[in-house]
Amino acid sequence: MNINNMAFNKKILPFYLGSLGIFLIIFEQLSNFFKIKPLTYFYTSTLWCGYILVMDSAVHILSGKSYIINRPKKFIFIVFLSALLWLIFEFYNIFLGGWYYIGIPTEPWKCINCYIAFSTILPAVFETAEFIKSLRIFQKTRIQKITINKSLLYFSILVGLIMIVMPFLYYSPYMWGLVWIGFILLIDPINYLFHEKSLIEQIKSGKLNVVFSLFLAGYICGFFWEVWNYWASAKWYYTVPILDEIKIFEIPFLGFFAYGFFAWELYVMYYFVKLLLPKKLEKELELR
Repeated sequence: MNINNMAFNKKILPFYLGSLGIFLIIFEQLSNFFKIKPLTYFYTSTLWCGYILVMDSAVHILSGKSYIINRPKKFIFIVFLSALLWLIFEFYNIFLGGWYYIGIPTEPWKCINCYIAFSTILPAVFETAEFIKSLRIFQKTRIQKITINKSLLYFSILVGLIMIVMPFLYYSPYMWGLVWIGFILLIDPINYLFHEKSLIEQIKSGKLNVVFSLFLAGYICGFFWEVWNYWASAKWYYTVPILDEIKIFEIPFLGFFAYGFFAWELYVMYYFVKLLLPKKLEKELELR
């Protein structure tokens, strides 16, 4: 009887979570439209929590597996890791000045809502990638298997290291291009060399499902980041003066193209952190 109840609950739970996600998105959109304070302050974080619930439910309905329902410990780990990883890019922003915030407290201890919003970044990208994989759009997209040259891997690590250091030595808005690519070139070969999941391993095997799903997920999330930010009261503005007269909502046109690479970057960073964790903790958190 208990087993049947558990199976029943797991079957209908995605619909409850998905419905809650849709409610949060509609509720917060209405709150923002009618400028109901202080709800407008939580606009971005609430929308993305709703988005994640909808995506997770859709993934479970399509594939029978999801982060929240099947791997809750891993999901919680991704949530906390997300905010920490985004602080890396906020640190670069101090030197490069790519964006600034309006309507948000500047004191770290008052910015709890900001950290909630930051904690949705990694789950949103990963959930979207899982959704795309569930649709099997790139399931049959393959290339011929290739051989990986170790010398090329070491060269990539060196180039990546130079790229992530350069923005601290020389200011230019073009340095953001190095930031969005440098971590991929630096970290992904390390993951591969230590037998952790990597983009290189995916490409080497000729299977591009993960690579393309992540890349597309970056642009889907990027679209929603920009469209929701455009209507937000507490929001960010871009200051990168590169074709800034041509915009997609608030972001300069060329800047939008970074989102696919950003998704790859989050992927390699996640598995690098996983690589550093003790195996016992990795097993406890169900990260595999």
